[in-house]
Amino acid sequence: MKNLFILLFFCLPFIPAYAQKVEVGIESQDVYLNEPFIFQIRVSADEEVSAPTLPPMPGFTVVPQPPQRSHSSQLSIINGRRTQTITVTTTFNYLLTPQKLGTLTIPSVDVNVLGSVKRTQPIPVTVRQPEKIDGIALQLQPSTRECYVGEPVMLTWRWYIDRQIYQFAFNLPVLTMPDFSFPEYLPEIDPRRQRQYQRIANHQNADLIAIQSNARLKGKAVTVLTFEKPLIPLKPGTWNLPESTVLCEIEDTRAGRPSTRRRSPFDDFDSFFGRRTNTRKISVSAPPVTINVKALPTENQPDNFSGIVGACSISVTAEPLEVNVGDPIILTITLAGPRFLDHLKLPPLETLPGLTGQFKISNEEPGQVQNGTKVFQRTLRANHHEISEIPALEIPFFNSQKGAYDFARSAPIPIKVEQVRQVTLLDAQGSALVAKDAPVSRELQISDVGIAHNYDAAAILSARNHDPRLWLASPTTRSLLLIPPSIWVLAVLSTAWFRRRNANPGVWAARKAGSQCRKRLQKVRTDSPDALDQIFDILQEYLTARFQLKPGVVTYTDLSNLLQARKITQEACLPFKDIFAACEASRFAGASGQSAGEIRAAALEAVQKLERTL
Repeated sequence: MKNLFILLFFCLPFIPAYAQKVEVGIESQDVYLNEPFIFQIRVSADEEVSAPTLPPMPGFTVVPQPPQRSHSSQLSIINGRRTQTITVTTTFNYLLTPQKLGTLTIPSVDVNVLGSVKRTQPIPVTVRQPEKIDGIALQLQPSTRECYVGEPVMLTWRWYIDRQIYQFAFNLPVLTMPDFSFPEYLPEIDPRRQRQYQRIANHQNADLIAIQSNARLKGKAVTVLTFEKPLIPLKPGTWNLPESTVLCEIEDTRAGRPSTRRRSPFDDFDSFFGRRTNTRKISVSAPPVTINVKALPTENQPDNFSGIVGACSISVTAEPLEVNVGDPIILTITLAGPRFLDHLKLPPLETLPGLTGQFKISNEEPGQVQNGTKVFQRTLRANHHEISEIPALEIPFFNSQKGAYDFARSAPIPIKVEQVRQVTLLDAQGSALVAKDAPVSRELQISDVGIAHNYDAAAILSARNHDPRLWLASPTTRSLLLIPPSIWVLAVLSTAWFRRRNANPGVWAARKAGSQCRKRLQKVRTDSPDALDQIFDILQEYLTARFQLKPGVVTYTDLSNLLQARKITQEACLPFKDIFAACEASRFAGASGQSAGEIRAAALEAVQKLERTL
């Protein structure tokens, strides 16, 4: 089956066929609200051209995509004279998302083609409202509707579904609000429920993974997809989180109604069984949500408050515990408590009373998040030998539950600091000449023991009967001298190979993913009732390892986007669409149009074809 990408091209009428040419095209002139589509500007010239500057496009959001370039040449012979013409075609792609209903216009664009300005034609676009039905609902629920600046709030979306969904894409404008930060977050993946995880496609390109479960909606059993994203307010105020929407396709079961689904550039929408399923687009929205963000109180705020919101605790360790004055002491501070720690930082240690004047302190470091805690390291150097401990540290934080500031305190750490004795001229002369406690005099004095003469002991005289040249001429000596550098070279080469291999384990796993997948597919028993489930799981693990993805279900659309990003033709991933469709048909309908043996053979061929392409 072949993917169909239909573009409506509007050629400029004033351009000759043999000269520079500019074309514009769109995926469709009839689109749905909040549904992105491709807008292209294709330029053919003797050389590569730079990207045009787009004018304002009211009613659309515009996201530039990577351009595509191709070269072609034409050889002609006229009256014995050879002429070769080289044409460079550059296609500039833009992802447009309509934000208003009605008829919108993509304005004319001025394109500079090697010094000559060409103007494209305006293109009208009709934007329609997708259909809404019962049985499919979307909810957005924050963990709290009132919080403080810097206090994390977990946003939870629940999408209730009572029928088969073919394609979907979320629009979550809250994730683009500049008054909030959104730390990285992925749920913990349960390997036993791996097939129930689903990567959520969204216009904001946020990394979202949902878990599938069962629920009841208005007394009816439905499937629910639940995914989360943390939000941290940066400013106080009452904020209206805009409505979240999902545009999806469902089967059109209305008799005699032709399909209203238009062709997608990434889907030929032919089913695995060779027939076309009539679908229609629907839109589901979650109502806007309001949250109240309160400012942190300035009353009783510590001077060294660093912005930590939420109850926390600290633990401190030091190494070594016995040092001389000025020796480095590595101080490790572990901060625990708040759920999201990436943005947290400690107050300057120089502001803590117990350390000021007692230690020299190294510069600040950002710290690292490890196992739900954030670890900071500082270097201390004792200023004098009378220090007997590293005092307890007090880190201020704002307790949002109590609405007041508090301190996280550590236990003091006892240490032993030795005084450093200065080396004097008397130490260099030796204690035999001057008593240890003798007073220092600037005048010359007569020594009671006379002049301390220098004597050469016979034991330190070099042997005259030994010739180094004879020793180096021995083969045994040469072999012994070559052994240490040989061992060193071997150790360096082994270490370099080991570090290169372990620098990115995912790369090695990706290289072996294809062969391991084929071996596992060959071991699948086709007469087993869960053979298709096994094939599906094996392919999912293969694609996750091959493209070094995070755990989750890889859909055909995900695979298509990955190959498109690598500028690989879509033919390499087409077989996976049929295989995924067969596995899903077996899962939901209980049977598929092909046997497990045929699907396994198709999977082996698809993996081999994809490996050759990559």
